[in-house]
Amino acid sequence: MKINFTIKLSAVVLWFCFSTIKAQVGFLTERPLQPFHIDAAKDNGVSPDVSKLSNDVVVTANGNFGIGVLDPVTKLDLRSTDSKGLIGLGTSNQSPADAGSGAIRYNTSGFLEYSDGEQWIALPLAPPTKALVNANKSSVQSIGNNSTVYISGWNETVDLGSGANGDFDPATGVFTVPRDGFYLVSFSITLANGQIPKNTFLETAIESNQNTANIPIYKTINSYPAFQSGIVSNFISGTCNAIFNLKAGNTIKFNVRHNLGASRNTLNDGKLNNLSISEL
Repeated sequence: MKINFTIKLSAVVLWFCFSTIKAQVGFLTERPLQPFHIDAAKDNGVSPDVSKLSNDVVVTANGNFGIGVLDPVTKLDLRSTDSKGLIGLGTSNQSPADAGSGAIRYNTSGFLEYSDGEQWIALPLAPPTKALVNANKSSVQSIGNNSTVYISGWNETVDLGSGANGDFDPATGVFTVPRDGFYLVSFSITLANGQIPKNTFLETAIESNQNTANIPIYKTINSYPAFQSGIVSNFISGTCNAIFNLKAGNTIKFNVRHNLGASRNTLNDGKLNNLSISEL
């Protein structure tokens, strides 16, 4: 009878253990809060606060691994409240192909490298220089009546782009976005002296080719609805300002349109025709 009782008791204990393991496993804690939970300092108690959880290790049901954080939201999450969420990387003699794309290692020369599957590439030690472009236009360009004309032939004075020729092409007047981000853009143009009939306008526009829900084009319209007497002759100018949320590879270009009744040239004065682009 004693043997039979012992066997039955052992079966009950094993069943209870397996049932508990199947639900949640806790080490140094009687109250695991995730499927796998280690309380390294054994200090959680009944209601652990964030400071007590900072020494815990957990694995969630979807396989996220958290160190010092109870609810990791990435495959490896170290964002604990003790501000010690560091990763120590070592050196490696593996080839880029063996390590695979996305692997990171420490180079003893004092920088980090990542593998693209074919080579080890050094991570930059400083953030890239933000894009900045200034340009003016002193050459004459004809703007046909009721035609949208893109302004080209700029004189570039500043271009901090990282490309061989910067981010702005002064010949075509096209700026190519180097990286995702926000860009502040300003554009001013002046047309040479000429008649300004009644009910006419000058439209200046900054246009991007972005394929998102953001505004792709900003326009400013100067209108001339009526005059007290006769037809007025003068210079006319337009200015447009915009902030774009753009992706790398998007472009920005500048156009002008008017309905003055005949073609009108841009004024050959660089002080009155200019543009600027600043990465925010």
